[in-house]
Amino acid sequence: MLRFLRDEVQLYLLMLSWVVASHVAPPLVYFLLPFTIFILRYRELIPEILFSFFMVLVLSDVHKYVPGYAVFKSAKNLYIVGVAAVFLMDTGRFYPFSRLFYIFLPALAYSFFPLVFSPNIIVGVQKTLSYSLLLLVVPNYVLYCYRTQGWTFFRNLVYFLVSILLIGFYFKAIGQGYLVGRFRGIFGNPNGLGTFSFLLIMFISVLTSIHRRLFKRWELVLLFVVVGGFLIASGSRASMMAVLVFIVFSRFFSRSAFIGFVAFVVFMAAFEIVYSNLAPIVVALGLEDYFRLHTLETGSGRYFAWSFAWEKLQEFFVFGGGFGTDETVMRRHYAYLMSMNHEGGVHNSYLSLWFDLGIIGLLIYFRSFFLVFIKAAKRSPMSLAVMFGVMFSVMYESWLVASLNPFTIFLWCIVTVLSEEEIVAPTEVPEGEEVPTLAEGAEEGGVTGAVAY
Repeated sequence: MLRFLRDEVQLYLLMLSWVVASHVAPPLVYFLLPFTIFILRYRELIPEILFSFFMVLVLSDVHKYVPGYAVFKSAKNLYIVGVAAVFLMDTGRFYPFSRLFYIFLPALAYSFFPLVFSPNIIVGVQKTLSYSLLLLVVPNYVLYCYRTQGWTFFRNLVYFLVSILLIGFYFKAIGQGYLVGRFRGIFGNPNGLGTFSFLLIMFISVLTSIHRRLFKRWELVLLFVVVGGFLIASGSRASMMAVLVFIVFSRFFSRSAFIGFVAFVVFMAAFEIVYSNLAPIVVALGLEDYFRLHTLETGSGRYFAWSFAWEKLQEFFVFGGGFGTDETVMRRHYAYLMSMNHEGGVHNSYLSLWFDLGIIGLLIYFRSFFLVFIKAAKRSPMSLAVMFGVMFSVMYESWLVASLNPFTIFLWCIVTVLSEEEIVAPTEVPEGEEVPTLAEGAEEGGVTGAVAY
């Protein structure tokens, strides 16, 4: 990882310039982000464009009470347009294209129809376009980077994502790393840190299940210890349970799909029993403070939010109101929700998608969602474990319905690895040979092939 950080130091300095500008002259960020895309494209550093995209989305998630980062919440819209422009103006280099966009095309096509009923059509159109663009460009960027750099790209991407977690120590040092006693690092809240850590654990597991010598054993252990440490520090109960779901089912599905589905049914039954008796279990273990026992019964306000959202959902039950409807409706009742000790949105991706796409769009969307994982499971049994882990995670957060956050882009990276045959079924490296660190024909002497800006 140290070699990666050394080779990418200029990229980090470039991203640091965004942060400095956001504190000194925020409008300058609107110039620096397109400039970043231009200079990286000019230098043929396509992987770094994807890395930068992750960082822009993470910076846009920094907590609203931390001064100096608000500009990224709007500037990220400019960045997705720039990333898409590179793809659309140079589609030849990305051909053949990823199939992921085509699988979700029915849901994306339908998502424009509910905009007729949108309570905020301008926001709805923006969110619909950004969701479509994300599904179009991210899988193709991942696939192109793999074709040009091989497995080195994925190793470097993991290192970069871990470095994002480590930046959280800076926020701890300046007194902004905690929220209500829970560590959040660079993210807006501890649950964001937990979700990111959960996705990173799955990503590393998926990569190493396909390419077992991608990392040395000690590197792999260190990665899991570091990422797992951040997950525990976040105190995110839903993310920790999602990791457990993923680990358990990855074991069962590695044996057979039938055993995996039987295990899923047993797990759901056992989960209901354990959850109904969770309070005495937590007390017996002496973990009342860590698991926030006083909020278990109310789900940290989620159960009230779900009940309130279900009531308002009836207005958009069949056709939905277009992307962004869930946020618009919840914000209209922000004062009331605050008076009931709930701060935030729906906190459930299923309800949020139902708000936005209606029952018709929800079924179309999850038809594509299930299809991509079922097809991927033919080559990688771990795919279904990823699916169940994600399905559990999004039950407690609405990140799946949003395009420009650090989590949805992460999911499409994982799904691309699982669903693209040229990645999931690579030529096996002969036993005893070193793991290739450069794609065939790449310039020797650097992990990423990066050159000075």
